[in-house]
Amino acid sequence: MDRYEEMGRFLRSRRARLSPEELGVRPFGQRRRVPGLRREELGPLAGIGVDYYTRLEQGRVQNVSVDVLEAIADVLRLNPAEREYVRNLNRPSKLAPPVAPDSVRPALQHLLDSTPETPAYIIGPLTNVLAWNRIACTLFLDFGALSKADRNWAYLLFLHDGIQAMFDDLLKAQRENVAFLRLQTSRYPNADELSSLVDRMLADSPFFRELWEQYEVIDKSHNDYLLHHPVVGDVILNFQAGRLPNEPGQALITFTPEPDTPSAKALHVLAQAN
Repeated sequence: MDRYEEMGRFLRSRRARLSPEELGVRPFGQRRRVPGLRREELGPLAGIGVDYYTRLEQGRVQNVSVDVLEAIADVLRLNPAEREYVRNLNRPSKLAPPVAPDSVRPALQHLLDSTPETPAYIIGPLTNVLAWNRIACTLFLDFGALSKADRNWAYLLFLHDGIQAMFDDLLKAQRENVAFLRLQTSRYPNADELSSLVDRMLADSPFFRELWEQYEVIDKSHNDYLLHHPVVGDVILNFQAGRLPNEPGQALITFTPEPDTPSAKALHVLAQAN
């Protein structure tokens, strides 16, 4: 991936979301063959020349200044994750990519096992599941029975029928996964495992490829999900992701219900079944 060409494609995709009317500017020209803000409209708003911005979108400008990037981000109304994505592409980290281990430190596994009624697992930078507790397997599936390549949420959400059937709003979960993986590719531009995962998903899932080409970017940290469980029925759980500061690229994921709700009772039943 040429990071400057990638940044240009991303900026074009964000420009296509906006209209002059949204930004309160007079449209440039009369006929608009494609939707979105024109370069001639964006340049003056960001305080840069149209020719310069055109070359930037074409991937022909390197090491853009922070002030220029921020001005463009303001005009395009980029969210914090999108701003980080552009900054990462413009000046990528020189840190070595984190190596995704097959297991986690024993203390972290003990932490997972200490919450028998809270589904929890640890993921790596590829959204690969590295460790889990028993109730996480009871809620979702036996992670240990999967191959290392398939023990990954991209694979599960796009290519595993059982997991797909569980999510009431599968599209939301899929979009979030793709958008988070795109952000990860900018954080770890030299991570071969991450590139291989994206290549695999682009080849194996036409819908993953369709979403990938939409250039959505998010940093996923929390959300609510309605899950259809084959044993206990519907459960509403809050997803929380907390990065592990001493474990590069790893995060602790938990799924918790509201207290004293049918979902809490359902998780209790699943815990007793272990």
